[in-house]
Amino acid sequence: MRKNIVVITGGPGFGKSSLIEALSVKGFQVGGEAAREIIGEQMETGGETLPWKNRRAFQQAVSQRRIDFWESVDGVDWAFVDRGIPDQLAFASFRGFEPSAILKSLASEYQYFPVVFICPPWNEIYVQDEVRTESFDEACRIHEMICKTYNDLGYRLVDVPLCSLEERCAFILSELKLSSGINQ
Repeated sequence: MRKNIVVITGGPGFGKSSLIEALSVKGFQVGGEAAREIIGEQMETGGETLPWKNRRAFQQAVSQRRIDFWESVDGVDWAFVDRGIPDQLAFASFRGFEPSAILKSLASEYQYFPVVFICPPWNEIYVQDEVRTESFDEACRIHEMICKTYNDLGYRLVDVPLCSLEERCAFILSELKLSSGINQ
């Protein structure tokens, strides 16, 4: 089943989370970046569900959080999410792992809106931190893998222009033929 959940994706640090937050302020239901949320939670509590400690448990936790968000969205409502299940396929491939059959099945079962917005590489805003440890070049390679994965799954990719946050939001909403926001 496909839902009106619009994925905003791209390499790490290219402006996805800022867009998701701006869309939330406009009144849309949004899902955050599950992997980053889990890493933050686990680091805060001293947990073991981290990609460098227990990769399998981490992948399962990320998948479950993405499924929970997908299932929380009504079939007719519009929602936006910072990365989708296909991103996990791309990250597994980037890290040199064959994505599991379960993960491939989840990417097939949980369908998003057919248009995916891609935040392209943007060196001027890229910042590393304790969770985003990839170099800009690595982030660009991850970006390429993400684009390939979504293309291979039949999604239509639309690059988000490199401009102000408000202009990027307006671009996405215009492409989807949605009003400027639920609360406006």
